[in-house]
Amino acid sequence: MYQIRIGVGDLRSKAMFESERETQVVFGEKFDLLERGDAYSLIQSQDHVKGYIKTNIITEYTDKSYKLRRFHSHPEIKLPFGSYVSKEEAEKYKIPENKLVSVSNNNFSVCDLSMEFIGVPYLWGGTSEFGYDCSGFVQRLYKFTGVQIPRNSGSQRDFTETVDNFDSAKPGDLVFFKGHVGLYLGDGNMIHANGNSASVSVNNLFDGSKYSKNLHEIFEKIGRVTKSL
Repeated sequence: MYQIRIGVGDLRSKAMFESERETQVVFGEKFDLLERGDAYSLIQSQDHVKGYIKTNIITEYTDKSYKLRRFHSHPEIKLPFGSYVSKEEAEKYKIPENKLVSVSNNNFSVCDLSMEFIGVPYLWGGTSEFGYDCSGFVQRLYKFTGVQIPRNSGSQRDFTETVDNFDSAKPGDLVFFKGHVGLYLGDGNMIHANGNSASVSVNNLFDGSKYSKNLHEIFEKIGRVTKSL
């Protein structure tokens, strides 16, 4: 198994920088190396997404003891929320104890976690607090609680159990639209990484605004996460 040596690495659709960003891996996430190349190598992430990543940022995976509850900056590296580190890496990068939790500690609320990222820029293919897309945002939140869900919104929609209506929806459910997903907070509110605000923001689905009406026109499903990949 392998990991990256920097905070965040892009997986590209082709072995070139100009190609589309499919997704990202953060520091300490393990992946399979399928084909090593000079400039780019083909890898497969834990959520089964294949893509090309810069070969010079790939390194051998080491077992992890902690995950990062908070962003951490060190002269050698910037580690986003959800990164995984060993005890040696935690010491090397001088990560304070209050930023670390055990990898086995999954006692967190995705809704509570989500509110810390309001204002984070929208980034197509992004899965870190340096920039999220809609499905990368909800996937990262759930992964921190120990639940691996698929990467893309369409796969997430098919993966989740259908909730009949908003009266039956609970905080933590996912709300699906055509090509989009958000995290339901309750009382008609949804937090999502979106192009409308170009950031992570909270919107009320029943406030009568033009935006909420547009969302209702492309609404597909309310989904409940009941399993892990």
